[in-house]
Amino acid sequence: MDSFRAIIRRWEVDREFWDTIPNSSVLILLVVSFCLFAAIGTISQLENSTGSLRRFWVAPLLTGGFAVGYTWSAVRRKWLGLIVLFPIQIVVASLLSRYMQRHPGASFTLPDEAHRWLEANSVAAMIFVTMGFAMLMSFIRREGKRFARTHAEMQLAGEIHKSLVPTIERRIGEYEFYATSLASGMVGGDLVDLIAQDEYWLAYVADVSGHGVSSGVLMAMIKSSAHTTTRLRNGSDGLLEGINAVLCSLKAANMFATFAFVAYSPQSGLRYSLAGHLPIVQWRLNQIELLASGNLPLGVFSDTPFESLPLYLQKDDVLVMVTDGLTEVFDKAGSELGFSAISDVVRDAGGRPLREIANAIFERARRHGPSSDDQSLLLIRKAA
Repeated sequence: MDSFRAIIRRWEVDREFWDTIPNSSVLILLVVSFCLFAAIGTISQLENSTGSLRRFWVAPLLTGGFAVGYTWSAVRRKWLGLIVLFPIQIVVASLLSRYMQRHPGASFTLPDEAHRWLEANSVAAMIFVTMGFAMLMSFIRREGKRFARTHAEMQLAGEIHKSLVPTIERRIGEYEFYATSLASGMVGGDLVDLIAQDEYWLAYVADVSGHGVSSGVLMAMIKSSAHTTTRLRNGSDGLLEGINAVLCSLKAANMFATFAFVAYSPQSGLRYSLAGHLPIVQWRLNQIELLASGNLPLGVFSDTPFESLPLYLQKDDVLVMVTDGLTEVFDKAGSELGFSAISDVVRDAGGRPLREIANAIFERARRHGPSSDDQSLLLIRKAA
């Protein structure tokens, strides 16, 4: 009973794997199947001493065609197709054999030794080709299952990443916030976040070097550290030092992160800081000002000091923080979009709703060229 259940479970796993294969890949497999078994049809004619070029294509087309039918039925789990194809193939082969016997083509004589040699070689070639196809299918199934498990794990990591970096559209007091992040793969290394407690809030963008799972793990560590440090210190003082200490103790030696934040508290007012990050774009009445600071990125040196600077905003002022995935977009000629192009978009669209400003920035980057890195932005407006 247990062995029967194991067989059923193995069938279910096989079906789950084959169901994930797109039709375009199945088409390639069908072409491979046709070519291999058409070769068998070709080789099978070597042992005959009669035939013609007009009939030469009959056997390859039939064997290749039936192989395509069997392969498609097996891949898509159409068991009825397998049951129907087998008797059809027997009937067709029988009718074709009778027709060939009644209508022999041109004949030629071969020495008995040569005939036996060709017959033995054709049988051996057909056996080897069939075994090769069977081993190829076994290889695809074994490696496909392993890939499917890895793919499922990556999908799970991607879902976790989406929950860690959701789109933010919120208002706190007189400040409006909009933030979103587009990962270049299933798992990204960019982070946008908004922390609010009592009368204090912290909005920040982080960009971890590299791509993939390792960057995503480090991104999650940054978010956890930022929340923990903020709750313990109830403000932005020491925030970058705390995150930097965590990264230096846990990360790989060749990884780092850039960081930009704007924070508000009743005691300190508005403050901002950049750790190796692109400048913050400040929009005020169609004018652009860049806010920068000289801090090193996070995770470079464990004893690095970080400074924050005061910030004053008037009504309707807008702050824009972006990651380099938006500025480092290249066109077909290899020309980079650059930070100035993003600033121009903000200058033109700064008076519009925050979501529309964000869409304008993403659209400008898409028009310039394809994305090769995570693209994230955070916008803050001081509203009425």
